Amino acid sequence: MLHLLDDAFEAYLRTEVPLPVSEVDIVFERPNRDWSASVNRPTVNIFLWDLRRNSKDQEAGMEVSVVNGKTVRRPPKPRMDLRYVVTTFAGEVRDEHQLLGSVMMALLKYTEMPVQYLPGAYADVRPLPAMHVERSDGSESAEFWTAVQGDVRPGLDVIITATVDAGFVAEAGPPTGRFILGVGRMDDPNARDEHIVERPPEESAPEPVAAE
Repeated sequence: MLHLLDDAFEAYLRTEVPLPVSEVDIVFERPNRDWSASVNRPTVNIFLWDLRRNSKDQEAGMEVSVVNGKTVRRPPKPRMDLRYVVTTFAGEVRDEHQLLGSVMMALLKYTEMPVQYLPGAYADVRPLPAMHVERSDGSESAEFWTAVQGDVRPGLDVIITATVDAGFVAEAGPPTGRFILGVGRMDDPNARDEHIVERPPEESAPEPVAAE
């Protein structure tokens, strides 16, 4: 899955900035000093440094889907926050700033990754990946560059919140068409009235939801 999002991220930037393959490299390397010293042409570095489950956008309950012709129930697909630092490298600082500014404008264009950039089976997963440039007070910047053993440089903190189709499903039972309600009396435990409630046939089988 992560490699598919890498491919989507690169395809997005190459088209939306744009960044021609013949002129600019896009890499996913750790931006430490040894690596940066080897860069010899304009480069956008997209470094994935943190993954964590997103609980804010997580739905509750169960969802009904159709998988291989069977109606199944499953928990809502989990959402994960993927946090990237996007930096640029070029021969001159002004060139780096120009390249970083162009990337920044492209990343601020949409709040979701457009479906045309999602490769393979991931193009069918919903919701689409959310994408935004994170707000930050800058306090983490020095710690980040120290941790990766790199020189401090400007970068964009980008979070992509992606849906993970982990495939945990259970076959759903038949729809409930009858309810039996029992009513007892506190002063006579043996006294009990039962009422049968029938659901109309048109309501007994909910419309299946297409598999995502």
